[in-house]
This record gives sequence, structure tokens and C-alpha cells, in this order.
Amino acid sequence: MKSLNRKLQILGLLALFIVCSSFMHPIKLTASLIEYDEKTNKLRMECKVFIDDFEKSINKTLAKNINVLNLTKKDKAGIDNYFDQYYTINLNGKKLPLKYQASEVNIQFNVLTIKFSESVIKLKKGDKLYIENKLFFQEFGYLQSNRITIRISPFIAEDNNVAVLNDYLILKTL
Repeated sequence: MKSLNRKLQILGLLALFIVCSSFMHPIKLTASLIEYDEKTNKLRMECKVFIDDFEKSINKTLAKNINVLNLTKKDKAGIDNYFDQYYTINLNGKKLPLKYQASEVNIQFNVLTIKFSESVIKLKKGDKLYIENKLFFQEFGYLQSNRITIRISPFIAEDNNVAVLNDYLILKTL
């Protein structure tokens, strides 16, 4: 009888571990893409975040009980305000707006992709692009890293960068 109880306890703990680990993930990261189309002079940005990390951060700071599956106007405004505070793109000292356009939810992988409206800009050699990505550093500190891929044809074919707690500013001279 003791052996059976012990086996049931182990199975219960194993089941609890599996359930808990499916709701938590050890990786703390975001991935964003900044891409310029020289034919249309449009710069676009999208950012992929883990849903639970995003909800924890935005609910603590700017929105309350955001539902990424059914965003309201207030939620979208909260996303705009959140990114305005924690993710900025400047061109030659002028801040480019990040305005929520659309999002895609992948529940299976716990990922939210946020797409922002395109900015119409004319880039030229010597322009300076500053990217500051401070997403989730308040919540996760040094565990957080933010990957940023930059594609700005004809100046940058593809450049992969990482923003971390003590080094979150990226400068590119075109």
C-alpha cells in the first residue's frame, strides 16, 4: 500500500510539473523586425513577444486585463502607449511613431506578433538610426534579451542585434 501511495505521489508531482511548465517558459526574449522598402519609402516594424510576458508587463504599467485574442480600442491605445514608452525608433533625432496596425496570436506557441503602421520616410547615406528597445527589462532584468533584425536596403542587407538590460540602444549610420 505504501508503495502504491508513493507511486501516486510521484505521478501527481510529475503531472503538476508538466502542467506548470506548460504555462511558464524559461526564455525571456522578444524578436522584432525593422524593414525599409526603398521603392515605397516605407519603414515597417513588427515585434513578437511571449503573450504571458507581455500581459504581465502591460497590465502592470498601462492597461488592465488586456485580452490579446479580442483587443478593444482601449487595448490598442494601451499598446501604442506601451511601445511609446519602451521601444523607440529615431531617425536623425526625430522619433518615428509606432502606431498599432494589427496583431496575430499563436496560442500554441504563446506568441503575439504586433504589427505597426508603416512610416513614410526618405533615407539617404549618412542618416543615423537609433533604436531603443527596453521591453520587459523592468519585469525580468538581466534574464531578458531583445533581438532586433534590421533590413534597410540598400544600406543594410540584414543586421541582427541584441538589446540587453545594460545595453539597449542600437545606433546605425546608413
